[in-house]
Amino acid sequence: MPRVEDATLHERTLTINVLGTRAEADLATYAHALVIIEGHERGRRISLGAVPLTIGRREPCELVLDDPEASRAHCRVETSGYDAVVTDLQSTNGTFIDGARISGTAILPIGGVLRVGQHRLRHERRTAHEMAEAEAAEHDLARAGEYIRSLLPAPIASGDIRVDWRFEPSARVGGDCFGYHALDDQRFAMYLVDVSGHGTGAALHAVSVMNVLRHRALPGVDMRRPAGVLRHLNDMFQMDEHGGMYFTLWYGVYDAQRNVLGFASAGHHPAYLVPPQGGGLAPLHTRNVPIGAFPGIRFKSDSIPVSRGSMLHLFSDGVFEITTASGAQARLEDLLPLLVEPVQPGIDEPSRIYQATRARARDGSVEDDFSFLTVTFV
Repeated sequence: MPRVEDATLHERTLTINVLGTRAEADLATYAHALVIIEGHERGRRISLGAVPLTIGRREPCELVLDDPEASRAHCRVETSGYDAVVTDLQSTNGTFIDGARISGTAILPIGGVLRVGQHRLRHERRTAHEMAEAEAAEHDLARAGEYIRSLLPAPIASGDIRVDWRFEPSARVGGDCFGYHALDDQRFAMYLVDVSGHGTGAALHAVSVMNVLRHRALPGVDMRRPAGVLRHLNDMFQMDEHGGMYFTLWYGVYDAQRNVLGFASAGHHPAYLVPPQGGGLAPLHTRNVPIGAFPGIRFKSDSIPVSRGSMLHLFSDGVFEITTASGAQARLEDLLPLLVEPVQPGIDEPSRIYQATRARARDGSVEDDFSFLTVTFV
């Protein structure tokens, strides 16, 4: 008959073995991955397995990034139990985890963000089933973002009215879209739509609104009158009939013969007109409710004279609603000084604002869709 001490030791050994087996089984059910949340191929998921993953700008790296700020062989990522481990390979510009530059090897926590050059990659650990579901969802979001981009008009580089824009959909994909077109030989329309929420539903709703405006599918409506356009869109897109979704909108029409810009905004923050000699910003805003919130609403519009050489900045809230490096939530007022800075040669205004926004953001990532449109009245 075994002694009590031996029996107790035997039970402890069994318990340790069972716990160890469970831990190993638990590890076996999970998979690690890196998801590109900023940079080329945003939304792409890269599985991490038993073989280390080398990231760099040239083959034979397993993950090759089209990124001038990445080194040929920048860093190596490998899994270790529940964690991922990153080793900097003496990169020129450094390897960063959650905004801090690493030296040698460091842990990349679950949910942590790895920065390589201009790319940000988030570490995920999920079950195989969860990973498959996430991949399917992100594939749908990526397709939605690509479809919206395919509908955006090309920039206009010559003529009396010139347009530049920057559209960077977030990993979540929201309901941002914008457009512009000539209404006749004298008038030019421009608009930006921001649907509530995120995901494919918001994106598809934005596309529906955008197509109505692109094709002027508002029978009997004078597209030259912003208040009338908003009123009819409100009748067409009541949230009770569209899954509870509403949207904000800024819509303007420039009259080139009179040098006047008529405009109306529905729940949207102002657009800003920058005069050619500087001297301040003119906020263009009307007090109207968002489109789809209430039926039968009459909308207000306004107008402003436009000097030749002025620039109009029209953008979504994803441009200024960022988390800064200090952890603070930025506001619209924080963006305004950027809008009056001198134009930089060799870079369009939306790209200049995008780079400045990323420089201010924590980990250099923009959390929501970035949609920025600049119209110059030459």
